[in-house]
Amino acid sequence: MNELKAIAETNQEIKSIMHAAESISLTATNAILIANQAGHNAVGFSVVARELRVFSEKMATAMQGLSGLIYQQVEATASKRHLARNQDLLNKVGACGGLAQTRIAAACARSQAGVDEMERLIASLMHELQVMMKRIEKQCSTGLVIARSAGIEAAYGGALAQVLHQIAVVVADVTDNIFMRVKKLELRLTEAVL
Repeated sequence: MNELKAIAETNQEIKSIMHAAESISLTATNAILIANQAGHNAVGFSVVARELRVFSEKMATAMQGLSGLIYQQVEATASKRHLARNQDLLNKVGACGGLAQTRIAAACARSQAGVDEMERLIASLMHELQVMMKRIEKQCSTGLVIARSAGIEAAYGGALAQVLHQIAVVVADVTDNIFMRVKKLELRLTEAVL
């Protein structure tokens, strides 16, 4: 039951990060419109806002991939447990000795091979999950740099510099929040492995 709760919390955190990424995308789209109103002076801000939209799209895609990978992990773990239960039952029947032991030996071997295969799959998925989390963390770092660049570019926004600065602050806060959530999610997934 605790595992189901952990999975539900992990999925909720992923959805929350995706929602925050969508928020950045919407804010960046509005920022592009405002930067266009500010004219030539805010061209740099417009470029940074477009990069923020790209960041948010990549983050949403990465979170979807992470969710899919976690789903595969759950399926593989459930399959392994099912095979292990079957293995235990076969071992108990085989322990009776005699003819039952002889007939069940082949089924026991197949069942053990299935358990071993699931263990390899789970290890492979865990490695893939760790690699993906490192990539997502790097994406977050890039997003933070872009968000901070928005704050710098806002200063050149002429009459709309204050509005652009406020947008940059909001985007930086949301991006920082995403980064912290990703670190928390990475920690949770690492703890689940141990």
